[in-house]
Amino acid sequence: MQNFVQKALLTAGLTAVLTGGTMAQDLELSIGANTYTISLYDSKEAQLLLDKLPVTLTFENFGRNERIADLPSRLPITSYKESVEVKRGSLAYYVPWGNLCVFRVNYQSPNDLVLLGEMDEATVKAVEQSGSQQATLRIKE
Repeated sequence: MQNFVQKALLTAGLTAVLTGGTMAQDLELSIGANTYTISLYDSKEAQLLLDKLPVTLTFENFGRNERIADLPSRLPITSYKESVEVKRGSLAYYVPWGNLCVFRVNYQSPNDLVLLGEMDEATVKAVEQSGSQQATLRIKE
């Protein structure tokens, strides 16, 4: 039942209200023949990512907490002043390295991450299982 409620909240975009963010745009993440949805927050940092799309990424493990992917070029974010609390399914930008992060676990970050959006459990599992397969991120139409 809890899983059903979480999926319903994500689908309705209410998770953003609960976490203090507002959803702005849905993205499509294509891995192989499958397509998944990522919901971006309504923020200037998320808009910077939107401006770079579409983009092809290859995710890799970074420890046990996350899978990361290099963007073709950095987002023009030089610093971020707040620590953030990420959860499984958070999409973030790591300012020092300029890469995207998909979090596999809940995590309290120092001031080096910018939260961009979130994804449901099926999308997290697809990223976890993608190996070195290429993934395409684009604006959902």
